[in-house]
Amino acid sequence: MDHGLGSDLPGLNMHSSPPSRGGSLRGYSLLPVQPEEEVIGGRFTVKGLVGRGGTADVFLTRDNETSELVVVKRLRPDIARNRELHERFLLEAEALRLISHPAVIKILAIEEPPDEPPYLVLEPLQGESLGDHLKRHQFVDAELAVRLMREVATALEAVHAAGVVHRDLKPDNIFLVGPIDEPSHVKVLDFGMAQLSSETYDEQSMSILGTVQYMAPEQILVEPVDERTDIYSLGMMLFRMVTGQLPFDAPDTKDLVRHQLFSPVPPASWLVDELLPGLEAVIYKATRKNPEDRYPDMASFGAALDEVLGLADGVAPMGPLDGRDEIYRPRSEKGARAARVLAKAFGAFGPTSDRFDS
Repeated sequence: MDHGLGSDLPGLNMHSSPPSRGGSLRGYSLLPVQPEEEVIGGRFTVKGLVGRGGTADVFLTRDNETSELVVVKRLRPDIARNRELHERFLLEAEALRLISHPAVIKILAIEEPPDEPPYLVLEPLQGESLGDHLKRHQFVDAELAVRLMREVATALEAVHAAGVVHRDLKPDNIFLVGPIDEPSHVKVLDFGMAQLSSETYDEQSMSILGTVQYMAPEQILVEPVDERTDIYSLGMMLFRMVTGQLPFDAPDTKDLVRHQLFSPVPPASWLVDELLPGLEAVIYKATRKNPEDRYPDMASFGAALDEVLGLADGVAPMGPLDGRDEIYRPRSEKGARAARVLAKAFGAFGPTSDRFDS
């Protein structure tokens, strides 16, 4: 079944971003960089800075061997000295090499020069992120939002089939490709937090990776994750797009953690007058606190979105939206230990401490 967005996406009413001080090149808004015209790896001449993340800088460059524009994502020098973060960066490359899907960013090369930080060479994209769109437009039309998520779900089926869990799905990591006023399809970006099936689960690590606003409870408590963890994040994104706000949004991290662990996602119908039939139930099931209550896999989530769009029949309807008082219960001693650590760091939060016991 064709889930292309093509003619539907112009309804997003997207406009081009204002040019930055660094100017633009073939439609790319670029920030200035120093030194100018730096050559990375002796081959890629920097034309401007596309963006800067927590650990890496992303440049638009010209490949001096082919004269083509490519994107280079380079680990920052101070970060490259951290062995754990260095290895995490290289895992992103490994994850991308495992996946072949038109809606996933394509890696062209991975380089580890002896005297420079490692970098990835990626296909160039023109358009904007879903996050940039939502900064200008509070809502996305509900049908378009579902079509977007259906496209993303199809890509993530391939991601999960390759043994990869993204772990950082959010609007900034979903890219709307094509002319700003008429994007044609989506790309899933930034696998820097991805987990590969080849990785051994670390019983001792207490590092929380991801973005709390879109993060599933089991990820917050550093418990094992799987495709249902990514489904939770997509459910949160759907809620954000159709209601114009996140279900949980607070300036304090401890409040966000409390809500993700103990507060059910409110019904979307509390915030908007009209929703597509069945959409509220899909969001609710995708964002259940405990993974076993969510859709079992991305194919099931995608089938539910098809039913909302009227593209499929025979998908079992959900029952009533019960369990609104649910909380997350750690599934392991490590999860219970992480919850106790969070309680000590943030002070007593949520219901009583006995709910941290497995």
